[in-house]
Amino acid sequence: MNMNELAEAGETSISCYLNEIPSFIEAELVKSYETLHSSLPFFKTYRSIDGVNCYVRERKGHPKTVLLFTFRNKRIDVLNEMIEIEQSEVDCFARYVFTRFEQVDIISFKALKTTVHESDFPVQRHSSKDTYVIALPGTAEEYTESIAKSTRADIRRQTRNVLRDFPSFTSQFFVNEEVREEHVREIIAFSERKINSKGVKLSHDVDRIIALARMCGFIHVLLIDGRVCAGSVNYRIGSSYFGDVTGYDPEYEKYALGKLGAYHTICESIARGGTRFYLGGGVFEFKSKMSGVILSMDELQIYRSYFKMLVNLDRVARTFAARYVGRLKKHLHQHKQEMWARAIFKSFYFLSNKLAK
Repeated sequence: MNMNELAEAGETSISCYLNEIPSFIEAELVKSYETLHSSLPFFKTYRSIDGVNCYVRERKGHPKTVLLFTFRNKRIDVLNEMIEIEQSEVDCFARYVFTRFEQVDIISFKALKTTVHESDFPVQRHSSKDTYVIALPGTAEEYTESIAKSTRADIRRQTRNVLRDFPSFTSQFFVNEEVREEHVREIIAFSERKINSKGVKLSHDVDRIIALARMCGFIHVLLIDGRVCAGSVNYRIGSSYFGDVTGYDPEYEKYALGKLGAYHTICESIARGGTRFYLGGGVFEFKSKMSGVILSMDELQIYRSYFKMLVNLDRVARTFAARYVGRLKKHLHQHKQEMWARAIFKSFYFLSNKLAK
């Protein structure tokens, strides 16, 4: 069902497509956001797009805001994540939803960057996700000069060492349909081995990673004597690149192949026209040294009224609790080298592993 409504007089209009994602939406999502977690390949791979609705606000005939959402249990969940929207656009979407869908009590954004200092509706907001992003210059040389001096020296030294000890050392890049399943599986196996050695039981969804990589993937493998010794799985949306899984054979630990791979992946992204590289979340000094800057996103709950907040006190309480749990996690990551923080992490992993059995 396609419902078009003139939302405002003049040159601005809103279209809402119910249970439908029009064919033009994939390209418009790329133009509007250029982010993996707000792209159709990601939604098709990690979300169900059955019954998904699409909101489009146009200005002067061009889409300005494109939001995909589901509607259940009196709540609208926006699928788009890791996006930045002006407060006026968030307010417009909320007004439209609460007018069009009288049964809706709550609108939920999982990861959004906006201001929302004041709103026409009651709002709960807390930090939800962080990622490091690098604004890429025009050339790899410019990028190299931008990273920390000590990191730059380490990369040169480690490159000399690995080439001296392994003259056959080389790297290759594979894009979309070129992606080989065996490469992805080897990289993921390296990553899981390292993470699980710390007492964590982590298992990646390999089939989904392979499927997404073949739609918008950018795979980097490092080889010694023709054998994969390290690599990374990355994705590209528009001119933005996104690091996902990185792994290396522990036999080559002293050569820092993970860091070398990350550096060369970023340089290759620049050569291919990239303007941003997302290193992912987690508090890691290396990401800052690679010129990464933290980009923080918020979870946002918008209620129809204060009365509807009272009706949904369970949701209010969960959101309130999530706010403080998130603060605790961030505090622990910032002090992860401290003994007390490591003890808490080990206790958490132990309990998680017990519950998973």
